[in-house]
Formats: sequence, C-alpha cells, structure tokens
Amino acid sequence: MRAASRYLIWITASVMLLAWILNLDQLEALSFQKDRDFRNISGIIVMALILFQWSLTLGRTVFQRSGSQWGKWSDWHIRASLLLPFSVLAHSISIGWGLLAILPLTLLASGHFGSMLEGEPNIKKYLPYHIGLSVATLVMALVHATTVLLFN
Repeated sequence: MRAASRYLIWITASVMLLAWILNLDQLEALSFQKDRDFRNISGIIVMALILFQWSLTLGRTVFQRSGSQWGKWSDWHIRASLLLPFSVLAHSISIGWGLLAILPLTLLASGHFGSMLEGEPNIKKYLPYHIGLSVATLVMALVHATTVLLFN
C-alpha cells in the first residue's frame, strides 16, 4: 500500500502543477470546483482525513503504551493516505498562491515521506520529515479553515 500511496502522491502533485501552469482550473468542465458549497464540502473531507490521520497517530501513542499493537492503526493510517490525494484534487485541481500553494505541496510531501517508512533505516531517516511536514500541514490547514470561516 505504501508504494501505491507514493505513486498517487506523485501523480497528484504532477497534475496539480500542470493544471497550475496551464490554468486548467479555468476550464468550464472544472467550474464546479469554484462553487462555494462544493469547496466547503470537499474542504471538510480533506480536513476530516487530516484529523483522522492525527487521531490515529495520537491513538497509537496512547494505546501502544497499554500493549496494543500498532499494526492495525498503521493499516488505517495508510488507507487514509490513499484517499488524501484524491480529496485534494477534488478540492482544487490546481495549486494556489501563497499558503494555498504551500499547503497541498506540504501535505503531499508529508505523504511521500510517510510512504518511505519501511524498515528501520528508512524509519530513522524519513520519520522526522514526515512528522515535521505533518505538523506543518495541520497548522496550515487549520489557518486555512479559520480564514475561510471568518472571511467567507
């Protein structure tokens, strides 16, 4: 599943960058993405997946101390990572400007490093990047959601 996640992340990043360069978000076929209700619903889905990922991580930390195994938690964490690229594309096919450019790219970079976490050497090497980018993604997503709620 990790390799599939990595491929989806790279495809999503490529599509978003290409759409941004070619202004594909201006196509009539993608005008539904500009609808406020659609943006709100798709944004809620993206935020829910991010929060779900964090709840799994925090749950693992709590329950691992009580003897529970991380395997089941990890599988759900990876499954959610397979959905995130699709939800990001549904929310906006193109990267934006400023925070709206950094946020999806940071989320995808976090997923990329997360997909590399197989084997002890790779875990030691890539886990700090995955965690740092995950924290940055959460903070930026909360800032973005707050901005949308306050100014829309």
